[in-house]
Amino acid sequence: MGSGLFDVVAMTERWVHTRPDAVACHIDGRRHAETLTYTELNDLIDRTARTLVGAGVGAGTRTAVLVPPGRELVAVVMALFRLRAVPILVDPGLGARAMGACFAEAAPEAFVGVPRAHLARVLLGWGRGSVRTTVTVRSHGRRPATRQAVESGTGGAEDLALIAFTSGSTGPPKGVPFRRRHLAGQTELLARLGALTPGAVVYSTFLPFALAAPSMGCGSVIPRLDPRHPERGDPAAMAGSIAAHGVTGLFAAPALLDRLARHCVECDPRLATVETVLTAGAPLPFSVLQRAQRCLPTHAEVCSVYGSTECLLVSAADAAELTATAPATAHGAGTCLGRPLPGNRVRVIAVTDEAISEWSDDLLVPPGTVGEITVAGPAVSDPYLGRPHDTALARIAGEDGPVHRMGDLGRLDEQGRLWFAGRKSERVRTPDGDLYTDQVEPVFNALPGVRRTALVGVGPAGGQIPVLCVECEPGTSRRERREIAERVRAHGPDLGEVLPHRGFPMDVRHASKIRRPLLARWAARELGRCGR
Repeated sequence: MGSGLFDVVAMTERWVHTRPDAVACHIDGRRHAETLTYTELNDLIDRTARTLVGAGVGAGTRTAVLVPPGRELVAVVMALFRLRAVPILVDPGLGARAMGACFAEAAPEAFVGVPRAHLARVLLGWGRGSVRTTVTVRSHGRRPATRQAVESGTGGAEDLALIAFTSGSTGPPKGVPFRRRHLAGQTELLARLGALTPGAVVYSTFLPFALAAPSMGCGSVIPRLDPRHPERGDPAAMAGSIAAHGVTGLFAAPALLDRLARHCVECDPRLATVETVLTAGAPLPFSVLQRAQRCLPTHAEVCSVYGSTECLLVSAADAAELTATAPATAHGAGTCLGRPLPGNRVRVIAVTDEAISEWSDDLLVPPGTVGEITVAGPAVSDPYLGRPHDTALARIAGEDGPVHRMGDLGRLDEQGRLWFAGRKSERVRTPDGDLYTDQVEPVFNALPGVRRTALVGVGPAGGQIPVLCVECEPGTSRRERREIAERVRAHGPDLGEVLPHRGFPMDVRHASKIRRPLLARWAARELGRCGR
């Protein structure tokens, strides 16, 4: 893989010349799927690019994109890359207020969206003061309509390729700028995972992978999912699409993989063509791995990828490693994240909530000790947009480039494997010391009737009461929830309090990360109501 492969458009054009009639995209629609060959995709990108140029979008133009998954989204994002404009991607599920804050930070010059997105922009003032060009995207193959075309300048930002925002699961969403060299690094790491090989058919619920697949010679299935509620994806439709398109590579967050696997186990469809499954967005629970393996061919490979928006791919653990380490996880060791991918330098430093200006090896903790995970490498993004305080807390100046503090706690074992202990901001700080969520929750997650648990702290740091919230399997009655909570309380060491919960709040991007700060506030109210 050479560095020139970071340009997804140039990579796609290579396949236009060598495999013009091969399928580049399968796009699932409400009633039927649409197929685009590389020639058809290239023509669509060309037409969209000409429309955007006519509206004044050019190299360096920061362009907000609010278009649902489908042919229009693929065309717009790829056309922006072709023009060397800068797409700004914000999750619709964040909510109107958070989205407004994201647009204020990113300061888009152009806004490309469907009619209802423009209505929200006008009513809520998104991009007010910065947006000078608007492009309305309509479905069913109509060309985008434009207004207020202006000349766009490069402004010295020609090397900027993309602005994405973090999920906001543990704090406000933060804008992450990617230079072309960062996308080069991500592409290199992605290729090492082996799923995106020429001729593969890839089904991805994660937009970056879906867009990258055609550039690497794969047929990309663009699923029909509501980006505001990814957890509501129809598993029957997912299974049908995978079978209809002969999908060989599946990318899905653990929650969606679990939803799909539960459907397949219950209704008995097999994911017979799938050869590789990649999960990202949260650690893959062993129970979900086992459920998925019941639906997959025996030769299929499952791999859990660890990373973040700031450095998408850090390490990976395959099914054999997850299976071998599952007993340790169930006894409080944390979750194995596998070995760092080549090119990444992963180190663990002492836990602190303070900023660290310069790297020193004195920061390192001894092997096997839990600390904060840090990553250095070619895929680490630029500092956050307009957030110098957050950047100072997340970055350390290193001799060979920036070191990113993941905000995750973990350890490196004697075999060089990385283990996850939980989010630093979510550690429970009791008078007797800190408790880490991923070293506690798996101990109870395998109990009968338990779907998942969440450890939160109530009270001031250093004097927190640990509370284990318990979400039971779907269909559990109130009486059964209380009984399961009692079994959980009796299973392990005294953690303080155990509270049954009807359904945990989850992150909007992957529906796989528990929003523990919200649960902590709920637990505080519950304990106050009970006088505890």
